[in-house]
Amino acid sequence: MNVVTIVGARPNFIKAALVSLELKRNGVDEFMVHTGQHYDAGLSSQIFNDLKIKLPDLNLNVGSGSHAEQTGKMLIEIEKVLLVQKPDAVVVYGDTNSTLAGALAGVKLKIPIVHIEAGERSFDKSMPEEINRIICDHIAKVNCCATKDAVINLKNEGIKEGVFWTGDVMLDLIKKMANAAKQPIDKIPSRFILFTLHRAENTDNRIRLTKTISALAKIDFSIVWPMHPRTGKMMAKFNINFPNNIIVIPPVSYTEMLWLISHSYRVATDSGGIQKESYWLGTPCVTLLKKTPWPQTLKSGWNQEVWDGIELLSEKLFLKPRGKSNVRQFGEGDAAKKIFQSILYVKQ
Repeated sequence: MNVVTIVGARPNFIKAALVSLELKRNGVDEFMVHTGQHYDAGLSSQIFNDLKIKLPDLNLNVGSGSHAEQTGKMLIEIEKVLLVQKPDAVVVYGDTNSTLAGALAGVKLKIPIVHIEAGERSFDKSMPEEINRIICDHIAKVNCCATKDAVINLKNEGIKEGVFWTGDVMLDLIKKMANAAKQPIDKIPSRFILFTLHRAENTDNRIRLTKTISALAKIDFSIVWPMHPRTGKMMAKFNINFPNNIIVIPPVSYTEMLWLISHSYRVATDSGGIQKESYWLGTPCVTLLKKTPWPQTLKSGWNQEVWDGIELLSEKLFLKPRGKSNVRQFGEGDAAKKIFQSILYVKQ
């Protein structure tokens, strides 16, 4: 069996790590294509080195651009690869533009699509990620779900065949790599709040970004901010100054991010992956989105949403969870094996 895997952004790389190893272990020939959606070294090549997985077989170097421009370029180039490779399946992850382009290119060529981390819903269609995930779910032959809620969501949308609850492969990776977590070389205070921000709805609006930074400035705590390159550009474009309590550091590796999450007092983020990692590592989180795609993390107050009332960020950050987290709702830590078994369904 041979598959083409499409990745392009940091979350894709992280999710693909253990699945690629499982495919190799079972004799599956995998050709991995990196679209180049994330091209900064800290968000791309360093992750592969950090996770000790093979580099992609091909980098399309698409780079940045509008959603249409970026997705269009990817579609054209991915189609060329698929025509040459003639895979039994195209494997895509999550909800990025790379995910959408890979799924569309494959289905147009009548190649079965395997969508990993399918079925999750924020129920907010103003989010590009929500649209990407919905489209991929509906054109995939195999949908691998990280949670049982995702299985229910797909059933409610009429998708019942080829749906598998595998658990979350990101949880597998955390369990494997937790002991390898390492402190970044940058000077990190003993007590800090971890902050990340990269989504367009937070960074591309001057008023919203200014209000967010103002809310951070009022927090009597050091804030460590691994700066996404795109967010840094928007800060400069809008001429927004960093408050004294913010410590800006470059993008960090996967193992460094695990260290930051597990050693921080609280996490504030708009990253879907970091929300889950915070939940699993036992660090309360505040999510700067209208709706989280991971409502499971909201239970008992381990994760809280802040959107309209961004000035409430400080208050939310210091609230304590009301009960225990339930990590097992994300699987048993054997998702990679179950995903491999699910991929075999494309042969049926």
